[in-house]
Amino acid sequence: MTEDVPRPGAEAPADRGVALADVRARLAPALGAAAAKRVRAFEDGTLYVDSTMSGALLAWLIDSVVLSVVAVAVAILYGTTADDPDSAVGAVVIGLALIVVLPFAYGWAFRDGRALGGLLTGTQVVRMKDGSPVGLAKAGWAMLIRTVFLPFLFWAAFDGVGQVRVSIDRAATAQLRRSGITRLL
Repeated sequence: MTEDVPRPGAEAPADRGVALADVRARLAPALGAAAAKRVRAFEDGTLYVDSTMSGALLAWLIDSVVLSVVAVAVAILYGTTADDPDSAVGAVVIGLALIVVLPFAYGWAFRDGRALGGLLTGTQVVRMKDGSPVGLAKAGWAMLIRTVFLPFLFWAAFDGVGQVRVSIDRAATAQLRRSGITRLL
């Protein structure tokens, strides 16, 4: 049986904060204090445990390194084996093109939000709206943004402006759901 956590009054941010503080306190014995502090709610009120900053950054770093290594390796391979006198220029063009193309393919291959970085860190990228998987249509874009543009967009990650995806702690979120407290009202 799941327990909904009532949120007093309308959907004012202060009321949501009060309800989240209450649910965090109630979940602390089941999740532990550190995980309980990371409990958040999706836009639809479903609760989840946010990944740690180090887990999200490590997942990003792993995915970025994998894609960069592949792009650079292919570019170097082309540059060293091509008979073209301008093979160095071709290698740079190929490397830059792969930096944009590979994240799409990588994202589509891991459309459930658990690429290699997520698998190794126990995190998953999900939709902020309701916690559903990113899905095939958005997975390539999500990976491109994570691996190529994220370093330029870190300010948005810290204040949540325009956030449409979030990285969750899968194990702690599963434990939260087993506790029976699953939603804010």
